[in-house]
Amino acid sequence: MRAHVELIHEDDYIFHAGELPYGEGKILERRLSTDEEDGSSSLSLHATSDWGRSAGIAHAHTEFYVVEGSLIYGGQELGAGGYVQVPKGVPMDWIKIREGSRVLHWREYGDVGFDPFTNLAEASAAASPEAAEGVTVIDATKMEWTEAQSVGPLTPLYIKLLHRDPKTGFYTRLIRAKKGWTDHRLAHHPCYEEFYTLGGKMAYNFGDIDEGTYCFRPAGVKHGHFIAETDIDWIIRSDGELTNWYTTAEFVKWGGHAENYDEHNHSHQPVISTLPVRSRSRGEWSGDGM
Repeated sequence: MRAHVELIHEDDYIFHAGELPYGEGKILERRLSTDEEDGSSSLSLHATSDWGRSAGIAHAHTEFYVVEGSLIYGGQELGAGGYVQVPKGVPMDWIKIREGSRVLHWREYGDVGFDPFTNLAEASAAASPEAAEGVTVIDATKMEWTEAQSVGPLTPLYIKLLHRDPKTGFYTRLIRAKKGWTDHRLAHHPCYEEFYTLGGKMAYNFGDIDEGTYCFRPAGVKHGHFIAETDIDWIIRSDGELTNWYTTAEFVKWGGHAENYDEHNHSHQPVISTLPVRSRSRGEWSGDGM
């Protein structure tokens, strides 16, 4: 499983040589989080030259999101906001990342393995008959923000859904909170939650959230409170339907009143664990010194 990462800024990670086999060019990666058991990883790629790779079949569900610069997938160029998702075992077309670009890259339920082919047709011919169709290529800048349903007396959040697995509920989406959005409740979920901050600033009792701030919370980890000091955007991923179980009148961050879940139901129990991986550059926690 992955470690709990509660707010680290990307700049607090070190660079490694990019682990994207069979690629040509120079690319560096920052390992935001990694599952040491199955190889799943969340990475920030920085292309120090043009970098590219032929068509092939990846051993994991694969996603790319362009933060800055551009990416070309099978001849289609995508600037900032470009998104590509290829399911595990499904042939993916050739890809190129332009020099100077910053791209978020995820591998889920599999490792870095990649089987290269000369072109997409060869890769398709070699793919397993069970390989499902469904490569997703999106320019998120052309999508409209959709108001999300609010729970409780809150101003709304806004979303752009990039990909959702109809069987598991696993999703990747953009979320925007408008300046002044706030939630005083603690929340936890039955699935993991991961985000990378694309822009804006938010005050949080576990430190500042601003551009480049990253977080990975395993299922059951309680978190809150939040106040958006500006409009703020994230790209968020969860490995299932993101149900919010809220706690109010809390004490020592974990006790309190179960507002909309059964505190005696084991599947609803929050995780009470040691402190997660974190970065002091995000600021002090409100509970430091307790």
